[in-house]
Amino acid sequence: MIPCTHDAGSTAVARPKTGTTPIRRVRLGDEIWEQVERAAGEDDTTNTAIVKEALADYFAKRARQKRARRLAEAQADDSRDPA
Repeated sequence: MIPCTHDAGSTAVARPKTGTTPIRRVRLGDEIWEQVERAAGEDDTTNTAIVKEALADYFAKRARQKRARRLAEAQADDSRDPA
């Protein structure tokens, strides 16, 4: 067993490495984490899959917003330019 220390000094047993993806740590409040766990249970998936999907959705939304801003700025520039 591989010991792993978590919040408040409690000790848990970590799983052996199963891949090459680095382990990342983030702080999530209890309310968010409970929603992650609930969604994972309802969707029969892992907490990691829920967090990955949420982050992927966030970055896709962010990219769409950036494209929309650039398009709006380009259109505004075009409307100011006398042809």
